[in-house]
Amino acid sequence: MNKTWDWKTDIVINSEPKNESNPRTGTFPPSLVRGHMFHGPANSSDVFIYGGTTYMGNQSFQGYSRPDASTYPLWSYTYDSPDYPWMQYDISQPWRPNHGAAAEAIDQGLGFYLNGQIDAGTSTKTLRLNDTNVYTPLDGMLVINLVDHTSQNISTPNLTGDRPRVSGSMEYIAPVGGMGILVAIGGQIADKSPLASSSGGQLLDFSTVDVFDIDSYVQNPSSNGTWYPQKTTGEIPDPRIDFCLVSISTTDNSSHHIYLYGGINPTQNNTMYDDVYVLSLPSFAWTNIFRDGESPRWGHNCHVAGNRQMLTVGGNITNLQCDWEAKGVAFLDMSDITWGSVFLTNTSTYQVPQKVLPAVGGTRDGGATVKEPKEGWTNAELKKVFDTPRRQPGSTPAPSSTNEPEKKSMNAGAIAGGVVGGVIVLAVLAGGSFVLWRRRRAKANAPSELPDDQVSKPPEELGDEKKTFELQGVNQEPVELPGADPAELGAAREIVEAPRETATKAAELPGTNTVPGGKHGVPIVRTPDDELPSPPISSIDSPPPATSPPPDAQKT
Repeated sequence: MNKTWDWKTDIVINSEPKNESNPRTGTFPPSLVRGHMFHGPANSSDVFIYGGTTYMGNQSFQGYSRPDASTYPLWSYTYDSPDYPWMQYDISQPWRPNHGAAAEAIDQGLGFYLNGQIDAGTSTKTLRLNDTNVYTPLDGMLVINLVDHTSQNISTPNLTGDRPRVSGSMEYIAPVGGMGILVAIGGQIADKSPLASSSGGQLLDFSTVDVFDIDSYVQNPSSNGTWYPQKTTGEIPDPRIDFCLVSISTTDNSSHHIYLYGGINPTQNNTMYDDVYVLSLPSFAWTNIFRDGESPRWGHNCHVAGNRQMLTVGGNITNLQCDWEAKGVAFLDMSDITWGSVFLTNTSTYQVPQKVLPAVGGTRDGGATVKEPKEGWTNAELKKVFDTPRRQPGSTPAPSSTNEPEKKSMNAGAIAGGVVGGVIVLAVLAGGSFVLWRRRRAKANAPSELPDDQVSKPPEELGDEKKTFELQGVNQEPVELPGADPAELGAAREIVEAPRETATKAAELPGTNTVPGGKHGVPIVRTPDDELPSPPISSIDSPPPATSPPPDAQKT
């Protein structure tokens, strides 16, 4: 990405195998779909793959491999190493989810994975589901520390729909709030049941989005952080899933813009979309900037490339046809709204599209004048988040502005105490200086002694604190999962619905920042299988004995 190129003529595929195994265990990474790829911390040369499920649509294929255990849901890949090693990590989570919404704070070394599902391809323990269209939704949001490879599962109260969602998407907006925000958009929610079908449930519309204040979690991880629903206005897109998102801000950070491209509606005759919408913040107004294209696309992924281009890769262009070579890569100039095959390194900085200007005000270069939603804030506390200035990771947040009278009284006492303390310190310093002067005169010819080294002890860490959270549908390690037999189904539901305490690990926040001249990128990688909803399979096959992970596999 450091030079201009045309994907139609300049792409050279290097066929040299690089899919090497873990050098410590000899284990090869699993072949999965509907996982997510993380960029990793800004100062790291590793990329990360999290989650995913084994494709179960063609089990007679000679390359088919049965699902493995869920012990190692996180893998890293060192792309600048001569041997291209993979590493695997146990992050103390019971399942390897897929089809969730993910985003990443590269400057903080954190990855976020919202809800998602487990299904027949998740692990050896879920093979009894035996149906590629049946899944169990997962509650909560996983916060993954990509520096020390730990994780914490936090609950997600107040999310729109009040149920776990799959196949939606999420974006990280770094300049908003003390430590940035996450904006969760769309998805499919199932009926209230431990089992769900991809052909059932309902799609979340885009008239409401959910905003997560990362700072609320960073300051108090045990609180799970705070989600805020926010109503949107403007040209609201039709409900859909398996779309892709990218976000970009003006240079003065007066407005932020989330681009939504493509998608599919499986509940309405598999309607597919070839359009682009922009959700502008803080106005939370939708604008349609490209509609009714000739190549619908879903299951693809998008990235910000260069100064102002959106790079889209892969996806499906029909119900069962994978977009393989015909139009596998395309670029959208997010300022001029033009599609092309050429990646440009000489473009100017991002400018707000002319069509989007009414939603934000100001000029194309910034200076937005619309500072709040047209119909007001759904929750007044969200306005405070947008008014909070951004701070660097690891810095102390500004004091709260609440309880002003008490604050003034405390400040007055602090000032008085500071004055008295200052006088005492000055007196001590003066006396000490006099004694030191007398001592030096008495020992004029003696060598000066250096003071003893004093090492301050670090404050006690709070690493022992742990909190448990519920995962919907993954309670207890299930021995059997429901199949066609009604008796087994009922028993399995009792198992699934029983409460479970999930062991978690606290994630420390690294002090990494984006490299100079870099941009916060949020790669969204989701590769769905090509199967569309179909009637459940009635037979149940017994799975083979579960295989244990290598005893010497790396574990954090």
